[in-house]
Amino acid sequence: MARLIWLTFWLALGAALVSGASWAAAYYNLGIFLGAPPPQMGTQHTAFLWEGSGQRNKVWQFAFGPTSIPGAPSVRIYISPTGKVVATEPGDLPQRINAFHNKPY
Repeated sequence: MARLIWLTFWLALGAALVSGASWAAAYYNLGIFLGAPPPQMGTQHTAFLWEGSGQRNKVWQFAFGPTSIPGAPSVRIYISPTGKVVATEPGDLPQRINAFHNKPY
């Protein structure tokens, strides 16, 4: 019985470390995607979608709102567990963020 408890403990610890590393990779790449300095994104909601988003497999969903990005009051960014940005809502979000960073002063 003690072996079962220890095995369960080590499996849970391993799963926690893997999921934490996955979230860290996704969050790091989210920061790269948003650029420096990032726009004011409002309230953040993060979720791991087991069923994925549409045609995609499992993804991290980062939802923000209200944002200071022109034409995008709310934003959703889908990132794979390995940290690759796979989709955004709105679809032209990279162009909007680029325009936000390159605005004339």
